[in-house]
Amino acid sequence: MLNTPVLKRGDSVEIIAPASRCTDKRLIELRELLESWDLNCIVDNTIFGDDLLCANSDEVRFRLLKNALQNPETKAVICARGGYGSMRLIENLSTITPPSSPKLFIGMSDITALHLYLQQQWQWPSIHGAITKDLSSPESIASVKAILFGEIEQVRFNAKPLNELAKKNHTINASITGGNLCLIQASIGTLWQINGKNKIIFLEEINERGYRVDRMLEHLTQAHVFKDAAAIVLGDFIGGEEPDGTSLINPVLARFAQSCDIPVVQIEGVGHGYINFPLPFGIDTTLKLGNEVELICG
Repeated sequence: MLNTPVLKRGDSVEIIAPASRCTDKRLIELRELLESWDLNCIVDNTIFGDDLLCANSDEVRFRLLKNALQNPETKAVICARGGYGSMRLIENLSTITPPSSPKLFIGMSDITALHLYLQQQWQWPSIHGAITKDLSSPESIASVKAILFGEIEQVRFNAKPLNELAKKNHTINASITGGNLCLIQASIGTLWQINGKNKIIFLEEINERGYRVDRMLEHLTQAHVFKDAAAIVLGDFIGGEEPDGTSLINPVLARFAQSCDIPVVQIEGVGHGYINFPLPFGIDTTLKLGNEVELICG
């Protein structure tokens, strides 16, 4: 079983923007989509305001995040967008007491900071994904809905082995942690620093050139982030072309995988693309290695 909280029709959910703002149109479309699923959707009228970089000031964004996490009347917290700013809230987040029961928490990209904190400090499972009607495929959105309403017992991905260790017949049972590569790197030295010990580490990225991806992976390697991990799963690495239109991303990932002393595999359709299937974090997960590689969450 997925072992995540489950919604039912009539439940209340809350949309927040702990990082950047989306357009008013996209916020309205998200609310309408959730309401079409017979959910009661709460959006605070101060979700957007004036700030140099983020959806609103740190104070307002933290207040809305805190209220959404602690509100006993709501069952899920849905982040309207990533962008930038989530990490600015974590010092304050560390001062509050976790609710007695976890909620569904959904977001991606910059929201990686909150995923890591909630998993490691509160032991909450969470969902790496987005519900964005104009940027996500219908299949991706349907998969998110299926998880939210408990309509599926497992999330499965076919995977490709990227090093010899991933080609050996073996089964790894662990939970997944991770998210956006840039945010994982930014976690180093913070109270939300990723802890990959005995876990499967998931990484994805967008619009970073090959040398930048290599530098981030090398930093994580030298910081011993992968040292005690069970395996690494790479998602979509989108964009990042060189000035001449070529790309060094795949060669960089291949070289990185060959240098690792743990299995490295790659899945498609999880990341910043139009096809962006949800990936549950912090739950029991099986990674089957060998001739046929498969990631099974739940």
